[in-house]
Amino acid sequence: MTEARPDLSRSKAAETSPEREIAGDEVRRFWRSRSLFLTGLADVWESVKHRAKSRGEASGLWFMVASAAAFALMAAVAKLLLPNVPTQAVVLSRGVMMTALCVAIAVRKGVPLVGKSPGKLLLRGLLGYGALSCYFYSVQHLPLGDAVLLQYSHPAFVAALAPLLLGERTGKGHWWIVLTALAGVALIVGPSGEMRAGALVGLTGSLLSGLAYMTIRDLSRTEHPLTIVLWFPLTTIPGSLVATVIVGRAAIPRDVHEVLGHFGVFACALFGQVALTEGLARVGAARATAVSMTGPVFGLLFGLAFFGTRPTSWSLAGMALVIGALWLLARTSRVPEPA
Repeated sequence: MTEARPDLSRSKAAETSPEREIAGDEVRRFWRSRSLFLTGLADVWESVKHRAKSRGEASGLWFMVASAAAFALMAAVAKLLLPNVPTQAVVLSRGVMMTALCVAIAVRKGVPLVGKSPGKLLLRGLLGYGALSCYFYSVQHLPLGDAVLLQYSHPAFVAALAPLLLGERTGKGHWWIVLTALAGVALIVGPSGEMRAGALVGLTGSLLSGLAYMTIRDLSRTEHPLTIVLWFPLTTIPGSLVATVIVGRAAIPRDVHEVLGHFGVFACALFGQVALTEGLARVGAARATAVSMTGPVFGLLFGLAFFGTRPTSWSLAGMALVIGALWLLARTSRVPEPA
């Protein structure tokens, strides 16, 4: 409401608990205590959020589009600046930086780091680790648009597995829509009947992402969202650290471009996650998921802009089938919300 804009924190006092107000104050103090840069960044972000809240669901849809663009840009940065860097080195740098940030915020907000179900949190993290590793590998070995689209096809696997593993009800035409999406994926993975190795890895990553999101749905009943988010990058560190040590010098950044690449991947992932969270807080899961399918379109555009990659007719046909089917799934069923 317009009258809430001059002093949002006071006008919302009746709607928010003292604990949430205290947590918000502590987060702001944390950012101010670090550096002028972080202070400015936090102030700008708070201003954007306050203005966006007054616009309701429309702002949530724009947040989802921004999130999709950020995650596609993350892939483009990895492909452009880190083409020869071992995949696990990219996973490690992202995991360390994301973990450090999440731990700092969780400690300041008093959010439990271990959680109530560490076993399930570990499973979610391991699934995410496998998915992320496959994603970065596919980005380095496939046209950018194909790699991004394969990653975004995970709702099709969730839609196929959730009724079988979680006993969820399906809507009218559910299985035909799922088969259509999988047919689109097949056109990208092996349009001529020959399976591409990079595409198979990307497909495996998409399947692991779907399984990870199914564990998130279960964990969201008992765990704080920040605890779930924290365990993802945290769990990627041990395995990627061992793999990075094994490859040795090849994992060490050789020039400023690779250093910028590592930080660019982290920055895009951070912005994408924040925008995703803000978008899901303002718009329903079905519409949010449908709008997030702009991600493959951004992947195609970034591939054309940065690498001059023109999609094949098979890729375009597969993309049309996947995006159309997932859009229908988002309208006819409840899709799990990423955390």
